[in-house]
Amino acid sequence: MRKALSNTYYSKTFSAVAIALIVALSLLPFIALCWYAHPSGDDFLTGNDVRKHGHWGYIGFTYLQWSGRYTSLAFQSLLNPVAYGNTTEGYGLVCLLVLLLLLGACYLLFRALLGEQFQQKYLWLSSGVFVALFLLQMPSPAEGIYWITSAYNYLLPASLTLILLAALVSHASAPTRAARRKCLLISALLTVLLVGSNETNSLPLLIGLLGFTALRYIQHRRLDWDYLFLCAVLLGACIVAFAAPGNYVRLNQATRYIRLLDCVHHAASAAYRCLIDWTGNGVLPAITLLLLPLGHRLSRIPDLPLNRVAQNPFFIGLFMVVTMVAVLTMGYSISNHLMPPRSLNVLYLFFIGGWFLHAYAWARLVWQRFHWLPNSLPTLVRWVLFGWLFFGFFMTSHFQMRVNRQQNNVVAAYQDWLGGAGARYDAQLTARYTYLRASTRRKEIVEPLQNPPRTILFLDLGSNPNSWTNLAYAEFFGKSSIQTSSK
Repeated sequence: MRKALSNTYYSKTFSAVAIALIVALSLLPFIALCWYAHPSGDDFLTGNDVRKHGHWGYIGFTYLQWSGRYTSLAFQSLLNPVAYGNTTEGYGLVCLLVLLLLLGACYLLFRALLGEQFQQKYLWLSSGVFVALFLLQMPSPAEGIYWITSAYNYLLPASLTLILLAALVSHASAPTRAARRKCLLISALLTVLLVGSNETNSLPLLIGLLGFTALRYIQHRRLDWDYLFLCAVLLGACIVAFAAPGNYVRLNQATRYIRLLDCVHHAASAAYRCLIDWTGNGVLPAITLLLLPLGHRLSRIPDLPLNRVAQNPFFIGLFMVVTMVAVLTMGYSISNHLMPPRSLNVLYLFFIGGWFLHAYAWARLVWQRFHWLPNSLPTLVRWVLFGWLFFGFFMTSHFQMRVNRQQNNVVAAYQDWLGGAGARYDAQLTARYTYLRASTRRKEIVEPLQNPPRTILFLDLGSNPNSWTNLAYAEFFGKSSIQTSSK
């Protein structure tokens, strides 16, 4: 008996250490690359407009002329170093803080779902696993982490969404009316912030909250006034964000529109391709299998918040399909093509959460009906799964699928960091800024970046001085025009 307990202890210790090692090695290069990040694209537009209209005036000007994302506009104006005329100063720190906020938001959500069942170190480990999975296959690290304008529009709101979900779970589990009221007010504030961030977050929130409120009414035959209050707040915020004059100015620039049915068809095809890309390498299924014994133990804990959330696997699966197709349809209807990688980043983040919740909900249903008791996985199976995870994270640069060739971001990040591409990128841009600030010429021709890191760079100057990127760059540095040489 003692030997069996000892083997179980060492098995759990080995698993925890192996997972912690994979998580640490996965996060390390992305943290290191933050210090090589530089502004690009819309960052310079923000700096120029803030210079013209002021920090608060920029929010009102852009709301009227370009976008109703009031929360993101506030972050871009008040918490973007470029808005204060900086380039290298503080930019990488903001990127790092956005990444750490995602890790903290995952921790809060796991803590709300799992209650007091795990020590804090295991909750942080679970959060690290979630973030590592996200970084591994996110469509574009450059647009997700290392470009502040995009981070404030997409990744930061995604983190706030996770915190909102944690607040809603805490509201449902709160022991007193005062505690529920506090969670409700926090949820309402986060809802307002999220709707003003971007549509990729607000549309699933709208579908999910309205659908959940309707489902509760059907189940209990009475109105839940707390959720009705949240729905009212959500609808009010949507009106403010979606009816902004700037949205119509931007949409009027589209030259071609696709019929709604065609948009849905393209969206369904894109959803299928995403599903194959995101699961076809076996990493998500492997972790799901490793978590089965733990999931079985959690399913037997009464009043666990996770079990209340996972009561209806049919609703979870339907919600995942509907929201994914709806978000992709919105992208096609607005831009006539697949959503940009920065939007797909958010879609992938919530797909990971939905994948595990959906798998747990179905497994829990099977355990309840068929009394299957997977207390542990065979040692050989566990070793094979851990080996596959290590290979998937660190030993291949691409995942070859039938539909697409998905890049392994962890390997790419290590190549950009340890291979020197990040340092060269930082040195080239720092030298360019120094030259442009010292030069008195009105028209400048600068050298293009040599072998820039794929993980960090989103958009740089081109050889056309009249492109919007070059014009914004030139205005920021006080030049009439800037272009790269045609080498």
